[in-house]
Amino acid sequence: MSDLFADVHVAYPIDSAFTYRIPEGMELKAGCRITVPFAGRDITGYAVSVHRQKPDGFEVKEVLSLIDEKPIFDDKLVDLCRFTAESYCSYTGESLAMALPSGKKASGRYKASAATHAGRRGGLTGEQKLIAGNISGCIDRGRLVHCLFGITGSGKTEIYIEMAERTIAAGKSVIYLVPEISLSSQIYERLYSVFGGELAMYHSALSPNQRLHSWQNFYSGKSRIIVGTRSAVFLQPPDLGLIIIDEEHDASFKERSAPRYNARRLAMYRSKKENAALIVGSATPSVETLYAAQEGLIELHRLNTRYGGAALPSIEIVKSDAKLQTDNIISPVLRLKTKQAIDSKNQAIYLLNRRGFAPIVLCDKCGETLQCPDCSISLNLHKNGDMLCHYCGYKTRMPAECPKCSASPLLALGAGTQRIEDIVTRTFPASRVRRLDQDSSRKKKDVFDIIDGMVNREIDILLGTQMVAKGFDFPGVSVVGVLMADIGLNIPDFRSAERIFSLLVQVAGRSGRGDKPGTVFIQTHDPEHPVFNFVKSHDYESFYRDELAVRKSLRYPPFSRLARILVRGADEKLVEEGIKIVAASLIKAIGNIDKSVLLLGPVAAPIEKIGGNYRHHIILRGADIAAMRRIIRSVRDEVALGKKLYLEIDIDPIDMV
Repeated sequence: MSDLFADVHVAYPIDSAFTYRIPEGMELKAGCRITVPFAGRDITGYAVSVHRQKPDGFEVKEVLSLIDEKPIFDDKLVDLCRFTAESYCSYTGESLAMALPSGKKASGRYKASAATHAGRRGGLTGEQKLIAGNISGCIDRGRLVHCLFGITGSGKTEIYIEMAERTIAAGKSVIYLVPEISLSSQIYERLYSVFGGELAMYHSALSPNQRLHSWQNFYSGKSRIIVGTRSAVFLQPPDLGLIIIDEEHDASFKERSAPRYNARRLAMYRSKKENAALIVGSATPSVETLYAAQEGLIELHRLNTRYGGAALPSIEIVKSDAKLQTDNIISPVLRLKTKQAIDSKNQAIYLLNRRGFAPIVLCDKCGETLQCPDCSISLNLHKNGDMLCHYCGYKTRMPAECPKCSASPLLALGAGTQRIEDIVTRTFPASRVRRLDQDSSRKKKDVFDIIDGMVNREIDILLGTQMVAKGFDFPGVSVVGVLMADIGLNIPDFRSAERIFSLLVQVAGRSGRGDKPGTVFIQTHDPEHPVFNFVKSHDYESFYRDELAVRKSLRYPPFSRLARILVRGADEKLVEEGIKIVAASLIKAIGNIDKSVLLLGPVAAPIEKIGGNYRHHIILRGADIAAMRRIIRSVRDEVALGKKLYLEIDIDPIDMV
């Protein structure tokens, strides 16, 4: 019988590792994924150490099989996952399961599309050279964390490429994070011209085996730079030299399932732990990031001019007439400017941050609104007649009559991107129109086709949700129209103004990047809202000062830290009882650990029911995040809610709905 043992973590809510015997003849090394028996099932385990110390007092089960013949992680990843579990009140095994790819056999390297775009536009401008030099100088002096605050179209990517080249030339590796899979494809093609076979891709749209291929190549040092979405922050090269986070303000860097990590915070930890530089960049840095720069915790670098001398677009705020029908949602001035742009062989982008055809279907006779049976939200009518819930995925067909009073026909009110596509196609019948949203981009090839079509000017008008605002570089765009800009501005979330401001500035920045000046039309029912005035004047600093003053008066981040504790379950009464038990336990723990922590709630979540589960939550606010974590962990370990309720813990929540 073998006298070798392995300490193994599993994706289970337990902090400690489990010890398994390594069978005779199995060559298992620390850093491999394995299959082990656990709780009556065969599951994936993560071997973090191999030793000869037999545990006393209980029977040791055997490892069943190897998934990896050679290690694919080491102590650095284990440390990062322990930090993730500690920071977000989760468990190391859950963090390892989220960090590592699930593929069993590496295969299928990601390939650039046929229309690979040029990697460099030319040499760096004087402003770009100065900033690249300043960043390098700060890194040499041990100042590793930097914020690149550059207006849209200022060439932040050129500086990223320059710093990546310097890092690789020094024998180190680079992680390049972007917020969206669609954006990663364009960045990949741009970087491929510079880095060739040293470049790899990593995101959830790749197959599990493709992800494993990229992971192994980066781990071995065969690939020196990797582009990916938030999960790429966990990738482990031999010697990490630089992490880049493009569009760092974007909420996509926050994970929505346990452990609910923020890639930006993990990158900060890796920078300090591994002595690697970190560059976060945006035209609209998050309030927390700019405040950290203001306090001297981050080096701030400003790019104030657009690449090639292009001017920032002019922005007009257009008041929407509430009496107009949906078919007239495109204002006359936007119609005129769009036609002029297309006639001049330029392009236009329309943003409507709402999917589907119509967001509300109701009965004109009794007023009944068709809602998702599993969520407290209206069903969204799609063009094919399906009615979908955009939260849980519930689907049904549009009924012929009202399910309550049997009247017909039902009314489809409002507009989503599918209806706008029809309107735009009718308004500009000779134009080539494409839509980019979650429904139109389910296939990877569709996204490539749209990106290449915009770059090659094979599309006249691109319309879509916030996906069209994600940092794309389309030099042919001279007109941008934002329809119903008020969407999301008044939701019960302290970050709503910041989120809308960033979205509008980002989409406005898609125009005027080429040799033609850009014009942006923002249609709103409330043109006097301060957010629109700040956007119109391209005045981020004034918006930041105004937002910071509000946050300070309310003691919201960055002047405090928040945590959200949510109980969900199918039985509404049990959920209400469960959240009260959690609240009582939290109050007790606050009294024992840190009385300055404020507890808000418990109350029903703004969207009370999702996916058949009722949801009630509590918000904690405090200055000492370590004390707040101790409070939460003590309650997590003490309270037994039973199998019918689930406890969600979100440290630094990105939204409150």
